[in-house]
Amino acid sequence: MNRSQQVIAVLLAATAMPAVALAQDAPEAAGQDSYGVKEIIVTAERRSDSIQDTPLAISAVTGDDLARSSIFDTEALAATVPGLVIQRDVVGKVVIRGIGTENFTVGGDPGVATYVDGAYIARSSAGIFDFFDVERVEVLRGPQGTLYGRNATGGVINVISRAPSEDFEVRGALTYGNYNTVRAEAAVSGPITDGIRARVAGLVSKRDGFTTNIFPGVEARGLDELDTKDLWAVRARLDVDLGERLKLELIGDIYRDDSNPPAFWYTDDTLPWQSPTSVFPRGLRTISQGYETATPGLPDLEVGQANRQDQHGITGRLTYEGDGFTITSVTAWRDIEFDWINDGDGLSDFLVVYFQRDESEQISQDLQIASSGDGPFRWIVGATYLTEESEGLYAIPLGPAFGNSTIAYIGTNETEAFGVFAEGSYTFGEFTVTAGIRYADETKDATLNYLFPLLGLDLDYAQTLSFDALTPRFVIEYQPRDDLNFYVSATRGFKSGGFSLLDNPLNAFDAEKVWAYEAGMKSQFLNDRIRFNLTGFLYDYTDQQLSQVTNLATLTSNAGSSTIWGIESEFVVIPAPGLRLEGNVAYLNTRFDEFCTTDTRNPALAPDPANCTFSDGEGGTFVTGNLAGNELPRAPDLTAFVAATYETALGDTLDGFIRGEWQFTGDQFFSVFNRPNIAQPGYSLFNASAGISSAEGNWNVQVWGRNIFDKEYFSNLFESGVLPNLVVPQGFVAPPATYGVTLGFNF
Repeated sequence: MNRSQQVIAVLLAATAMPAVALAQDAPEAAGQDSYGVKEIIVTAERRSDSIQDTPLAISAVTGDDLARSSIFDTEALAATVPGLVIQRDVVGKVVIRGIGTENFTVGGDPGVATYVDGAYIARSSAGIFDFFDVERVEVLRGPQGTLYGRNATGGVINVISRAPSEDFEVRGALTYGNYNTVRAEAAVSGPITDGIRARVAGLVSKRDGFTTNIFPGVEARGLDELDTKDLWAVRARLDVDLGERLKLELIGDIYRDDSNPPAFWYTDDTLPWQSPTSVFPRGLRTISQGYETATPGLPDLEVGQANRQDQHGITGRLTYEGDGFTITSVTAWRDIEFDWINDGDGLSDFLVVYFQRDESEQISQDLQIASSGDGPFRWIVGATYLTEESEGLYAIPLGPAFGNSTIAYIGTNETEAFGVFAEGSYTFGEFTVTAGIRYADETKDATLNYLFPLLGLDLDYAQTLSFDALTPRFVIEYQPRDDLNFYVSATRGFKSGGFSLLDNPLNAFDAEKVWAYEAGMKSQFLNDRIRFNLTGFLYDYTDQQLSQVTNLATLTSNAGSSTIWGIESEFVVIPAPGLRLEGNVAYLNTRFDEFCTTDTRNPALAPDPANCTFSDGEGGTFVTGNLAGNELPRAPDLTAFVAATYETALGDTLDGFIRGEWQFTGDQFFSVFNRPNIAQPGYSLFNASAGISSAEGNWNVQVWGRNIFDKEYFSNLFESGVLPNLVVPQGFVAPPATYGVTLGFNF
């Protein structure tokens, strides 16, 4: 039995556990203490429903859950959700079940849609951010093309902040940890007058770097430590009751992150500057990189700071409760600016630097009308509109070894997209049938100015693309009991094409599509003391957008087709009062069925589309260029998460808890070529926390640690194109052991 068969056997065996328990389930004995899994209400289907009654693969993490596990940002969130991978790169790369994005310029779009308080965020640069004053985070796994539309081929991440409270409230937390971590967040909320409520929340987070940079002179520029934390954020919300049926919510936010970037670290010992006898330092936490800001040959080119994410936005939500229906309008404006400088050569001398600056402004409008009430027929119709104007500057300053010049790509991308959708569900007896469809239409206009003064090149390009798609959804549910729900579904996802703005000439790539077939079971039994959910899925994925680095350029192209399938299980068990066991296990199998492409190790070899082979130019040798059978990048074959929490009263006035977590990430490749030196073997991490609080919940103290055994691993690896015809593996070293103490209050 191979590994895949073993994993499947384990997961199938796990399904026997709820089957036996369901057969033996009995009413709770009279007088027995009542304890069980709490119900979670989500808005995944654009209306409020129990998570167990929602016929799709969804995980919900509450703000209290985030605090209990000391999860401060989206990167740390990934371990708790099956199938979710969030990795730090030039931008945050978010992947669900093998579907995400590899294009990190404004010419491409994310494959997992992110919504904050109902407003869509278009840029991939916002994929990694810190949480504060969060009510819950919902992660929808699988294409959500019907209800959410564009760029949700992998799934959706919904972040819902806390609403203003009916009574005056002050809450917050202060954290201090190793690496001089200081994190403070607070919120003030309550009524202003009759029918008007407000909430203001803020966050400040600072931390020394995980990596020491010993390059001479960088201290004056604040780059002697890398992978630091230096951010602040503010969110304000005003809820106004305009009448008995009409409500207005206004939300404004500012987020400013000036943290130093993590260092790029070469993993190949055979490179001259990384050999054991090299004078350059070789240590995971010590590097020597100059982060040059000069742009030889283009002195007027503006180079920003080493890392910056500056975004702010305004969201207005208007809700009208009619007789049997609800009208919701969400209007949002957002401005995102992003800077990144990286010393891409890993040397203490100036060889190659990479610089990126993105600016994006978007306006979106979402209008929906949904039925309300408990009738057998439920429906929702709506329309969406988005316009985005973005600019990107991608510069590669070259040192003396490459002629003291600069290669620059200056690109723009204007997007206009709209969609209309409708979905209806009808329940008869124990069955519910759902059918929906969305029509989407997008137009993109791009320009590119390519500059290379060393060769006297100043080239301009322009191109327009248009896309449209129908994305239907079909679901059949069977619910024999209130606590048992089975469903099967077929859903289509669509992500529009775009442009390679880091390549010469301007190249376009096509839209990607996916048909997803899913079957699931959601169950609670033994008086709600066990929750067990199981999901199986199969994807037919075509024209996947993938990027490759060749000779200091990045080309995004479409793979022919891929097949993805997997099994996911989630569970919560409460065997005794105060004791909670929870976790998930996911197996993922991804394969290219067809992908004819040029190998970055041999960029001069041109593929023959007829048979997908590469000639060596000498008339006799052919190398297969079809990557059929290779695994998709950023798709670990096996992931698991298990946590145990025990809570108890410590006398009449105090409560206490202790929690331990284990998370496992299996083998994964980061390159479509599945190179062993650009891969991450499986690894385990352990986290722990413990705390005490007042019985009334007014204050709490918590000690915590993440990666407590200081496991060394790479959170991300990629191919560098610094040297022609040579793949140079680089990566980000993941965070070391971190620990601290948090004091929280709530009055």
